[in-house]
Amino acid sequence: MSLPLGDSNFDLVQYFLQLWEMWFEHRISEATQARPEMAEAIIRREIEDYLRTSLLRERLHLQPDTKDNAKALAARNRGNELFVPKLGKNLEALQHYNESIAYSEPGSEARALAYGDRSVVCLKFNLFKECLENIRLARASNYPARLADQLSEREQYAKKCLNLLPPIFPDPAKRTPGKYRPRGTGRPALQLSYEAHRNIPHLVKCVELRQDSEFGRHLVTTQHLKAGDVLMIEKPYASLLCERDQYKRCAFCHNEDTFTLIPCEGCTMAMYCSEECRDKAHKQYHRYECAVLRDCWRSVGFPVEMLLGLRTVATAFASFDQSLGQWIYRMDTLDEAKVNAFTVDWNKATVRDIYDTVHVLATNQNRRDHKQLASLIFFAYIVQGLLLDRTELGPLCSCPSRRKLLFELLLRHTQTALTSKNDVYHMERVKLEDDRVEEDESEDDSSVDNNNSDDRKSPRNVHHEERTHAIAIYPLFSMVNHSCIPNVAPIHLLDGRLAMVATRPIDAGEQLYNSNGFSTFDPDHSARRHALQLSHFFKCRCASCQSRVVGFSPVKLLEEQFFFRRLSLKDWDWQQEVHMLIEYMNQAERRHLQSVVTGPELLLAHTMRKLYGYAPDDDMFTLTGELSKKSWETTVQQMMRFFCG
Repeated sequence: MSLPLGDSNFDLVQYFLQLWEMWFEHRISEATQARPEMAEAIIRREIEDYLRTSLLRERLHLQPDTKDNAKALAARNRGNELFVPKLGKNLEALQHYNESIAYSEPGSEARALAYGDRSVVCLKFNLFKECLENIRLARASNYPARLADQLSEREQYAKKCLNLLPPIFPDPAKRTPGKYRPRGTGRPALQLSYEAHRNIPHLVKCVELRQDSEFGRHLVTTQHLKAGDVLMIEKPYASLLCERDQYKRCAFCHNEDTFTLIPCEGCTMAMYCSEECRDKAHKQYHRYECAVLRDCWRSVGFPVEMLLGLRTVATAFASFDQSLGQWIYRMDTLDEAKVNAFTVDWNKATVRDIYDTVHVLATNQNRRDHKQLASLIFFAYIVQGLLLDRTELGPLCSCPSRRKLLFELLLRHTQTALTSKNDVYHMERVKLEDDRVEEDESEDDSSVDNNNSDDRKSPRNVHHEERTHAIAIYPLFSMVNHSCIPNVAPIHLLDGRLAMVATRPIDAGEQLYNSNGFSTFDPDHSARRHALQLSHFFKCRCASCQSRVVGFSPVKLLEEQFFFRRLSLKDWDWQQEVHMLIEYMNQAERRHLQSVVTGPELLLAHTMRKLYGYAPDDDMFTLTGELSKKSWETTVQQMMRFFCG
């Protein structure tokens, strides 16, 4: 994005840190010394008093998000500067054109011109259906008459090429630009490996919830599991697109429809692949965040969990039919000790029942120090004030009890997001740098992919990488505890669901563990434990952290090297590679190291993500080098033949 949302004028985090040192720290420390049990109430009172008398909004330049044709023109100009054949930054230019569309006023010339520019980018990639859709949108936005002839010629050319040239995408019949289209891998859908729970159809029956003083709530298997077993396939309750993808992906379904995104007409932050997704987002949550989203990104975008907390609250409020009275009654009668995702009958669960499972996720509030809790309370008050001033929540929260509920929910779900959020990955093919290619070619391992999803050999300098495009809250998966030696891994599917897959054999009675971003591949043991203590407030007691020794066995290393050499001798397709990995890891005589994550475990998760988290239809987005050059040269030749007879 060209306009960084976290710019210095909106650095609320730095502003709070200064306030803490100059004002809050001494006053709060002094007040809580005699009454430590009243810490939260004291902190809230001090911050509320400060915000009531300060001119914070004026200092932060907070103002409603409005369409601005001048900013739209500036974004379009940046796109034009990048849309140069020899520069090779056409997809970056495309995102600036999308930014221009998002900023432009409905029916304005600025929007029409951006749609027209986007149609030219479509021609560059031989996307003729998408080109025609952008031409339609340009005309609907009052494309200027002085340029109408150019648009008509472009339209004639696109229509002729649509009938004469082979399509870029493998199944063009399924592609209707401007309409939601489920992504597919071209392979059978992933299924649970065992019988499902009677009341939880997206979880295998052999996984149970346990609770004790040592581990809290955690998941345990009652039968032996094999590497590669699919144990859970779960939808997120709430998800939030990352900032860098806001002008690249649909804000609702997260599909990468960069060439045909349409804007939210109430803000400059959200774009959608279709009117269907735009309407669903508005109904399910966006109507309550639309007016405040840009200022929230600018002021409290870091930590981003504050925004996921806002999205969770907005989603929950919509599920109560916009009735705060119903929500208050629900909260007053909810017995949190009896609620978790395992007590819900998911076959009959309503959206309110599902919210209950999110509401009771851990906040770790009693483990936070005064400074961290004060910062979260400070941010929650800022967001609450914006919601009360700019959205329909203002009139609904006219009494103090309702304003208090709104604040408490924002604070709660920011903390549950900090504790339980998961990154959402997709797979991209990227070109390796020359030095990386030489390094990879000199090693006999499987780090370089020689296969793409349709089993055709890829160039040696092309590699599949996991990229984060969103964060999300999953009620069931959030109950899986951390270990630096995980035995399960999340596989993010193209439809937004998360599949939990066993990455090594797991004995009956053993707990299921995921990694919260730290594993034995992080060599500094003490730094790893310190980071976990700061972020999740616990001391990891996995075998690696307890022994402080990474248990690599020379025999095991030789064995793995021999196995990887076998994999590298032939261009296996991904399905065959997964089969070989599962067979190797589940051999009866094999003993898995208890104090280290092994190479085959990592490769199994990575290859399954390629199988089920990679969309062939989006492959051209990642191969901007040779493909853009080839497509541009082909398009120029075709245009010359068309226009010159």
